[in-house]
Amino acid sequence: MARRGWDVRAAASGDPDDTVPMGQLPSRAAGARTRPPATRLAVALIVAIAAVTGVGIGGWMALRRPDYPKAGETGIFNHVGRHFTIFRFRDDPLILVIDCPDLRAQGMMFDRIAALIEKASTPRNRVLGEAAFRKVLAKANATEATYYYGNDYPAWALRKFFRLAHAEGIRLTADERRLREIARREGFLRPGANGAVISIPQAQGSRRISWVSRAVILRHELSHGAYFTIPSYRRFVHRFYDTQMTPSEQAAFRSFLIRDGYDPHDRDLIVNETIAYMVFTRDPDYFNAQAVGLTDAQLASLRQRFVAQMPHFWLRPMADAPLPAHR
Repeated sequence: MARRGWDVRAAASGDPDDTVPMGQLPSRAAGARTRPPATRLAVALIVAIAAVTGVGIGGWMALRRPDYPKAGETGIFNHVGRHFTIFRFRDDPLILVIDCPDLRAQGMMFDRIAALIEKASTPRNRVLGEAAFRKVLAKANATEATYYYGNDYPAWALRKFFRLAHAEGIRLTADERRLREIARREGFLRPGANGAVISIPQAQGSRRISWVSRAVILRHELSHGAYFTIPSYRRFVHRFYDTQMTPSEQAAFRSFLIRDGYDPHDRDLIVNETIAYMVFTRDPDYFNAQAVGLTDAQLASLRQRFVAQMPHFWLRPMADAPLPAHR
């Protein structure tokens, strides 16, 4: 979600203080025993399976996704933490939700990906160096904390960013490197892998983000997650956009998104964002009919028709359900 309106840690339970630093494995003390026979047998079995299947040891290990805590919309929304926390979305395990300690921390991890994948004013075929990106922020009168309020990227977008950065010798920030490790461990960097990463900031991490804002951003980003991971829903979204929206309605949303800096030449991006705002961003401080030059009745009609025809899966109830409330 554009700015309208590490210590990386993966939570081990619902307790915000029960966190396990990623990438830090216990070291073996000097003189400690080597693996017991049962462990050596298990390792040998893994080697044998990898050899027979042709996957290879690295590939076999990549198939074993990290055991991030599973949580639904309400559980993620109510989480409070001082560190980056990773959740696997309960209703769609292909969606990872990175709960960021504040807006600036979120921006340090995702802003250059946003510039590459979504923005009209930045190159779509190369990653900006740090100095060049700071000029982009200055021109947009933005900072790392205000460039985007939430993020959503499919696995292919992460692959593109890290592939180009490596090919061009672009130095990654510490948080970008940690995101790369998250994507690698999840298997998202493998060619053709399906999945998505979305992010939200902590409500108490910035004066700009209230609990209501956090709820709005999470619902908006979850709708993008479904678009990325469920091909049948993605086809439905495009079919509705092409057949149920008039050219003037499409143009109204397109103009709104262009004003927010989205690339107008990326049709998939425009369609995806149109539905995310139209149906799943119900707070008037973030989106309303006047923002796209429609009447309240016109916008309500579009929403009602979309929900009435929407496939029955986990996202559908969110189209009508109240936002989660902070407990």
